[in-house]
Amino acid sequence: MPSPWTRFLVAFLCALVLTPVARALAQRLGAIDQPDGKRKIHERPVPLFGGVAVYLSLVVGLWVTTGGIFAAGDELTRLSSVIVVVAGMVCLIGCIDDLWDLPARFKLLLQIAASSIVVLAGYWVDRVVVFGYPIELGYLGIPLTIAWLVGCINALNLLDGMDGLASVVGLTTAIMMALVATISGYPHVAMIALVLAGALAGFLVFNLPPASIYLGDSGSMVIGLVAGILGVQASLKTTATLSITAPAVIMSIPMLDIVLAVVRRKLSGQRFDTADRGHIHHRLLDRGLSNWQALCLIGALCLLMGTAATASTIFHSDALAWITALTLVALMFITRLFGHHELSLVKLTVAQMLAARVGRWAAAHRSSGVVTRRSSLASEPFERVWSQLVDELRHFRVERIELRLDQPHAPSILRHIWRTGTSGENTAITTSPPTELQGRIAGEAVRAETARAMRQWNLAMGFATEAGGRCQIAVSGPESTQPEPVDMLLLSSQLKLYGQHWALQPDDIPWPGAPVGVRPAQVPGSKAA
Repeated sequence: MPSPWTRFLVAFLCALVLTPVARALAQRLGAIDQPDGKRKIHERPVPLFGGVAVYLSLVVGLWVTTGGIFAAGDELTRLSSVIVVVAGMVCLIGCIDDLWDLPARFKLLLQIAASSIVVLAGYWVDRVVVFGYPIELGYLGIPLTIAWLVGCINALNLLDGMDGLASVVGLTTAIMMALVATISGYPHVAMIALVLAGALAGFLVFNLPPASIYLGDSGSMVIGLVAGILGVQASLKTTATLSITAPAVIMSIPMLDIVLAVVRRKLSGQRFDTADRGHIHHRLLDRGLSNWQALCLIGALCLLMGTAATASTIFHSDALAWITALTLVALMFITRLFGHHELSLVKLTVAQMLAARVGRWAAAHRSSGVVTRRSSLASEPFERVWSQLVDELRHFRVERIELRLDQPHAPSILRHIWRTGTSGENTAITTSPPTELQGRIAGEAVRAETARAMRQWNLAMGFATEAGGRCQIAVSGPESTQPEPVDMLLLSSQLKLYGQHWALQPDDIPWPGAPVGVRPAQVPGSKAA
């Protein structure tokens, strides 16, 4: 049987050969990631389909590892067969998404279906062990195993937003899982993890900054799926009994990112599948780190988490891994590297809940006052309401206020921005899909803006309009002037009042270039006219 280094080397060489082929295929089929100057700030279009090269390299590596037989037999061939089939399905789903952008909910259903095949093949747990205490799951282990696999798929998928990031995280995870599997007495799992590591190492040659090809969904989802399967299989105490510490700690950075993304979007009034610039790599880039610096820092964090999980396996101490993981997460929060914005949103939400419970009687009276005040706002022109909002928010030392309206019938997004120190308190601009040159210029503007906006607090609230659009109002200011929780509660109440007012009457917001008093529905050429 080939040695571990032979398996690694075969997958590595396959990735070196197949990645340029996948890049050429992506260019031919039009699977190109275009920069948009917002979330995607790379300077030029980059081909996708890197995941195809990684998947095929994984298949070839497993074929060599198992002697060329994918059939029900020993544990290695059985597990390899399941991984090849299910990862192939996920890779195909990712390729289709790279080409045509599948709806998020439909893609999630396909991910659940693929993960269910793993369970049907018998790879699920009915018992977990936490700090030495077993917890019987029974058939509840089936949906929990599926949730774990789907979570791993999306954790790597969401993390794939910077050159080399998902590949480095996947490579680090695979190596650590190989160590854990070897220590736990599962050499067949370690073999598969080494093959995955070799495929990712070969792909990284082309994916490191500046990347000439991206994984795409076809790659990030495959890595997440295989890492999820290996994490479970490498940490089994007995058949179908899982020690949850090692896989959870090894995957803690990607999982933390996806959990905070859900929290951030939920508490700010956005859909859970809405793309944003709040992921860990975005936060690090916004703080002025280069792509290489952010990549090395995240890779080091994943390596530390994996080392803690490996040490806990060696010394049979779950506490060692969890203490290390929680300490690193706390340091990220304290140093404001990542998570402080979501923590502020959580504190604000908790403060609102406590205020609602303690002051029911006051809240009832205040609500009637709000209705009365909102009705009074309805009779005022936009310019007067906007000026009133600006005056009221000066008390909170707000530096920037942004009102964003996105209506189905409108050809563009309307924004009204006010910033302290500017001569005009009310400016309006529209945005449209950028050309490639405009995308590069916008990218430079975004980088300059994010550099200026470093170390700032911000608060955003979104409201749905009757026409199916969305009205969002956001404020920000220097970190040194961040309001206290009580003031933040009052500030959110003000934003809610005005945000709901404009969500109920979006036509009151004037369009750029329109005569004073003319509403969007009256602008010639608009669909609502």
